[in-house]
Amino acid sequence: MKKWLSLLLALCLLISCVPLALADEEPAPIPVIPESEITPTPKGIHHYMLICMDSWATDPKNLGHSDGLILVSVDEYARRVMLTSFIRDMLIQRPDGKFGRINNVVGYFGANQAGIDALITTINTHFNLKIEDYIVVDFQQVQNIIDAIGGVDITITDREAQYLRNYSISRSSTTPELAGGGTYHFSGHAAVIYMRIRKVANIEGETQDVGRTRRARIVLTSIAESLKDISYEDATKLLDVVIENTIFTSMSAMDMLSALDLAMDLRGTEIEQIRMPIDGAYESMPVAGMATQQIDWLVNREALHTFLLDSFVVVEDE
Repeated sequence: MKKWLSLLLALCLLISCVPLALADEEPAPIPVIPESEITPTPKGIHHYMLICMDSWATDPKNLGHSDGLILVSVDEYARRVMLTSFIRDMLIQRPDGKFGRINNVVGYFGANQAGIDALITTINTHFNLKIEDYIVVDFQQVQNIIDAIGGVDITITDREAQYLRNYSISRSSTTPELAGGGTYHFSGHAAVIYMRIRKVANIEGETQDVGRTRRARIVLTSIAESLKDISYEDATKLLDVVIENTIFTSMSAMDMLSALDLAMDLRGTEIEQIRMPIDGAYESMPVAGMATQQIDWLVNREALHTFLLDSFVVVEDE
């Protein structure tokens, strides 16, 4: 009898420990920067935030999750074009002071224009940035824009090819018809499906959200490469397509034209890339029932600013 009681007690103790092992962890404090203390953007650098919602037909009054976040930074003096992608499950402190995932900020604050503003504030206060210009799109709109430029060239692995073949995309989505690993010309729909691959490693061996962010940068880089010889007339037509396929934007028509002029001036510039967080500066952490990544904010903030300002030159005021 004593042996049975001992076994029963041991079993109870074991079971009682399971919830503790699986319980959410307490996140470390996040050193957000008050908006009034954010470092001003150096003269000549322009930030444009590209936000893609996780939907094929987004309702402007119910945006949902912002699963695609890429910052396009342009340094007109150093003649640099830089892409910074942010993983969607990054643990952040919302403007209301509570913890959450970065891709849930928009929905939490109203899933509309207010939610977008809250997201921009979150990125700025976490990364010491002054982003003011942004464009919000969904998957269908990204597809339309890529189709408008005639598609993009993407190099994929055998496993990515197998995933795409098993997915319900048209056989005519790639040229030549998709077979195995190699370089193909992707239609807009196929390119969006490629960017959304999560469980299969990309060409650099990355999976999950890290793999997704690189695929998004690959597509944007391919778009830039395909437009390096575009005429100003065709560029203005493409700008009209972008405007027609935008849910929200902070940019006026004049802002768009200024950005177009800058893009035309920097055509053919090599695209530089970084991912937030960088390797070795984050760890998985379950919070409030969600899978999140807790990142080392001081290390990542420094890495981002080193990347953005690496070739910063002093320009005297006119």
